[in-house]
Amino acid sequence: MSAGHAHGALHRPGDSAVHRLAPQTKILAALVAVLCVVATPREQYWAFGAYLVLVVSVWFVARVPVRWFLARSLIELPFVVLAVLLPFVGAGPRTDFHGLSVSVDGALAGWNILAKGTLGVLVSLTLAATTAPKDLLLGLRKLRVPGVMITIATLMLRYVEVIAGEARRMSVARVSRGHNPRFLWQLGATARGVGTLFIRAYERGERVHLAMVSRGWSGSAVAGSTFTPERPAAPALTVSRLAYAYPNGHQALYGVNLTIEQGERVALLGPNGAGKTTLALHLNGVLSGGSGEVTVAGLPVTKANLREIRRRVGLVFQDPDDQLFMSTVGEDVAFGPANFGLSDVDGRVQRALRAVGMESFADRSPMHLSGGQRRRVALASVLACDPEILVLDEPSANLEPVARRELAEVLLGLDRTMLMVTHDLPYALQLCPRSVLVDDGVVVADGPTREILRDTELLARHRLELPFGFVLD
Repeated sequence: MSAGHAHGALHRPGDSAVHRLAPQTKILAALVAVLCVVATPREQYWAFGAYLVLVVSVWFVARVPVRWFLARSLIELPFVVLAVLLPFVGAGPRTDFHGLSVSVDGALAGWNILAKGTLGVLVSLTLAATTAPKDLLLGLRKLRVPGVMITIATLMLRYVEVIAGEARRMSVARVSRGHNPRFLWQLGATARGVGTLFIRAYERGERVHLAMVSRGWSGSAVAGSTFTPERPAAPALTVSRLAYAYPNGHQALYGVNLTIEQGERVALLGPNGAGKTTLALHLNGVLSGGSGEVTVAGLPVTKANLREIRRRVGLVFQDPDDQLFMSTVGEDVAFGPANFGLSDVDGRVQRALRAVGMESFADRSPMHLSGGQRRRVALASVLACDPEILVLDEPSANLEPVARRELAEVLLGLDRTMLMVTHDLPYALQLCPRSVLVDDGVVVADGPTREILRDTELLARHRLELPFGFVLD
């Protein structure tokens, strides 16, 4: 049930005359249609009927069944409920309708919302159904829409895909335990599912924003500037007395000290809640505001240095869906270099994808990749910025054995300083000669990975253990 097998919920591929129209033509047609609907007086009932006939005619030419649109029109349900309620709660003169007292103004307002809202949704769904997301973005570019608006549209399209996939997985999980949304007595479970989806969508949005910031996003792309990587003799990373508390008062770090030399590969081990991810987010400047100091190759992680710090320290998030938010693999990998104003963006994208064995997937949607493939693309999106340090948060999480091995081979082939946050102790042994064990916000052990993993008492004290049957030689 990987998201890699989920297809776009709104686009319906086809070869009709409507599908073959230039995307900019369809975008303009949809915009004109919506403007006409909005500008039509609500009393012109015949006009709304004519608009509906025209939209359905487009569906017929595009060979998309009506039921396909009706199923996706449920997004309008809250507005339909409002339109139905307005005649009963509206103010002003009232009249009798089949024995019910209704507000005339409320009825007209409800009709206005229902007619214009429904037609607007149907026009939008028609555009989405007959135009691939990539073509929509191409059409916006040809219409010379400002770049920041195209970026926002790209993120919205990708976000809709991710949330739709989340909704499908939640629905499958409920149905597998006997839920049937058609039964009225299970309406409460459906409502709670919608609420949970909203919370997950909000949390996903926060994580995606962190991923954008970590790759140089500041609201607009920077062009014309370049960075020249330096390899100074200073340690690749120095953390001194780092302490941090979240706004809710939870103290995550109590004074971490850590030094990583150039070219080292270090595993950051520890149980859940130990502070590992919090520490990782400080290395890229995504989190700040606590006490202590972090320096990258001698450069302090301060507000004035954030752009250069974020180019030097590549942060690969645990969930690739947080990291991959553009409509195609190539656009995702290009996102960081474009933000940092690096030269030869296309060449960087090709080299980064080649490094992870994904060069033939540049035009694919991230949603149509397997978990292992998305993990490698997430890594490529960071490599394209040529970072000096790679910080990987649980890179082997949820990977099948083959994908896990393939990712390990890629990581071992990279000439980069590396800090890998992981619970996967055999993976740490395979990739990192040195390990640092963190618990309760402090470093409790630092040494060769093999020696730390041999200390079963140390591991047990900090809720870590090797997998069943795994034996250190």
